[in-house]
Amino acid sequence: MLLLLVMCAPSWSEAGVKATFLYSLSNFSGTVPFGWVRQFVDPERSEIYVVTGDSVAVFNSSGMEVYRFGDDLNIGGFMDVSVESDGHILILSRVGDQFRVTRCNYRGEPQAGIEIRNLPKEFAGISPGRLLSRNGKLYLADLFAKKVVVTDASGLFQGVYDIAPLLVGFEEKPGAEYGIAGITVDTEGNLFFTVPTLFKVFKLSPDRQLSSFGTAGNLPGRFNIVSGIATDDRGYVYVTDTLRSVVAVFDKEFKFQAQFSQRGTGPGDLIAPNELVVDKAGRVFVSQARKRGISVFRVAYE
Repeated sequence: MLLLLVMCAPSWSEAGVKATFLYSLSNFSGTVPFGWVRQFVDPERSEIYVVTGDSVAVFNSSGMEVYRFGDDLNIGGFMDVSVESDGHILILSRVGDQFRVTRCNYRGEPQAGIEIRNLPKEFAGISPGRLLSRNGKLYLADLFAKKVVVTDASGLFQGVYDIAPLLVGFEEKPGAEYGIAGITVDTEGNLFFTVPTLFKVFKLSPDRQLSSFGTAGNLPGRFNIVSGIATDDRGYVYVTDTLRSVVAVFDKEFKFQAQFSQRGTGPGDLIAPNELVVDKAGRVFVSQARKRGISVFRVAYE
């Protein structure tokens, strides 16, 4: 007698939100064993860029590695990557105590360095670890100092988000560390960031209006160690909880909608998820610990 075994992809459904595990980013040897890495999704070309430290790996829309560059470049240690709408690749790197922003062509070949010009003296010591490109602007985020410098595409200073003074009213324990873990910018220019020790997600509008949500706890919709954050074109907000090993979904009004995944080693499980990004097709790419790679889920809404 012939037995047919059918393996179904793990899925989670709640409040009109359905998440399904698809696959892990791979090459011809299998799942690429990434740990906590930086990643960026190119919305125009549906490609995923992953920073490995000394190079950048590029994956196509099917999750297969198609290209890798950077290990022969002399621009320092890679820290972050972003892609402009015309396909140029931006690399944030560090040489000693200095940071560099380099514009590369689609092959990852350096074309020119971007000098940050007209930066006010009080922000001259900024040490960004994150680089975001949105709507022709560059966002250089120093998560430790809680400052985000905004420039145009050529590096000309446009403004700054000085976040630390805005958190004063939330700091219940004077002298405690309130570092930023995850950060992103949506299509409308709103800055979203997470502060694990406050168990909160913050939204900072272009006119510097601050709002927030989040409560400590183990129940769905609450946070233990809030970490990575991403938004999609519909206004939904995705947040990783590193301790609970879930991804929580909130609507544009900050109302909890659903959570998906769980701690484990099976298909679709996560171990201490950290960074995440979302593409236009509703796929969510989540990095995690223990070199388990980047897991890819598809989220659909009724």
